[in-house]
Amino acid sequence: PMPYHTSILTGEGWMLELLNGHPDRIWTCLGVSHVVFDRLIQVLTHHGFVPSRNGISVEEQLGIFLY
Repeated sequence: PMPYHTSILTGEGWMLELLNGHPDRIWTCLGVSHVVFDRLIQVLTHHGFVPSRNGISVEEQLGIFLY
């Protein structure tokens, strides 16, 4: 079988690739559109969700959760 997850990027780099890349890719990988992802970030930060103590951004944490 051919490998599916072949990106050399991890963490923040992978999230930036998803957020700045083709709009269909974020849907394929996370199951939400870019607009929905942005809205979820707004809601989470409004309710006090912050980057983790070890430096993982809110965007990356949400990406991990949705993945």
